[in-house]
Amino acid sequence: MGSIYRSSELAVSADVAWDFIERYTRSEVHVFSLCLAERQEGECRVVTLADGREICERNVTVDPVHRRATYTVPGLNGAEHHQAEMRIEADLHARARLVWVTDYLPHEIAEERASSYDALFAELVVAVNSHGGVAVTSS
Repeated sequence: MGSIYRSSELAVSADVAWDFIERYTRSEVHVFSLCLAERQEGECRVVTLADGREICERNVTVDPVHRRATYTVPGLNGAEHHQAEMRIEADLHARARLVWVTDYLPHEIAEERASSYDALFAELVVAVNSHGGVAVTSS
């Protein structure tokens, strides 16, 4: 399986960062510029893309104890398998790190898509660092 790994130290606490990620899983915050809107339908975070297509990011795990959220988008980019994890880690000095791992089958899709995740991850880090623990509603 091909994997795309991105991680960054954050300017906010692990609790604030997790609050943001948990709200993301419920479509309460807007992150990515290529998305016009998000809404919740059951376990799915339905995302409307700039071209009008909608995709369902199905929540698999939202684990506040381990500050870990996983989701899948069946068929994303032609994949037979897609799963992603957003995780908040805290070190002994109370610094937080955001880790985002995306897995694809066939693995070539990860190789082809890896560079596009740089801009997405940069937007995600900015959004998390700008979060003050207050709900931000998507448009």
